[in-house]
Amino acid sequence: MPNLPLLSSAYGGRPNMVSVEPQSIYGYQIRKPFAGEDKYFKSRPDVGGMAAEDGKIVLNPYSSLKEQEKMQVAKNEAIRLWIRDNKPELPFDVTKEQAKVFSKTEYGSNPQALKETIVARILTGDPSARVATPEQQSFANKLMSKITQSTQKPTITQSIMSAMGMKKK
Repeated sequence: MPNLPLLSSAYGGRPNMVSVEPQSIYGYQIRKPFAGEDKYFKSRPDVGGMAAEDGKIVLNPYSSLKEQEKMQVAKNEAIRLWIRDNKPELPFDVTKEQAKVFSKTEYGSNPQALKETIVARILTGDPSARVATPEQQSFANKLMSKITQSTQKPTITQSIMSAMGMKKK
């Protein structure tokens, strides 16, 4: 058997490290901030991220959040993007406490965006959503089920059956 060099020698003696951060969540890509977004984030380190207008998730590189918290922000923004794309009715009321907490934010003057962020924060366990009403929690659970179903990759068997025109019994 020939003596072959190790594959790692092709990489200068050490293999490249692979990032463990997800590249997308629920099908929405995470990208680096553009110049204008970077300027905004630099001035607002309290903002964890955003659901950008191009349909991508952008995390704030100046945020002091831990990696796990950043991933929760990314999940929150993915949920908001899914809501934006799929336009489900948000049939719940915002509590007075929730309205007050968000009154001086970007959401204070936008009732739709306020509902979107509240439901996304409920689903990611963000305490800034305050105490969810039973109506809000019920809606959030149903919404998460829809998001999971619509973004779930099909199994190999499902893909083959679909290609053959077969339906699941």
